[in-house]
Amino acid sequence: MKSEAGTIAVLVATYLSIILVAIFGSIAVVAALVGANRVQGVAEMAVLFAHDRAVELGVPDSAELSVELEQFLSLAPSAQALQLVAVDSYVTGAVSTVRICARYVNPLGAGIDSAIICRESRAQSFLIDK
Repeated sequence: MKSEAGTIAVLVATYLSIILVAIFGSIAVVAALVGANRVQGVAEMAVLFAHDRAVELGVPDSAELSVELEQFLSLAPSAQALQLVAVDSYVTGAVSTVRICARYVNPLGAGIDSAIICRESRAQSFLIDK
């Protein structure tokens, strides 16, 4: 009678490699989502900062919005931590809009390092009647 004894090392190695790929893939996806939320947070803080300082009588001034936005991005530690690619701001009526694009840097050092994340945020003025 012939014995079919063997090793399961190949099977275990295959399963371990699949598990490692799934773990690294999950970490990369979570890191990208965290990066997107960081860019969104900076966009929201920037529009609130700039809009508040650019409003006069309920209407924001587009030129002043750009100046205040630049000031925020140069001083805020959260904005300095980003690799900004593009920043745009504009005013429509009483609404200020800021769009920020930043380069995503993978904290694992592998995979997609050149992705650009863009996020937009708005702030609106209103007057309170006394």
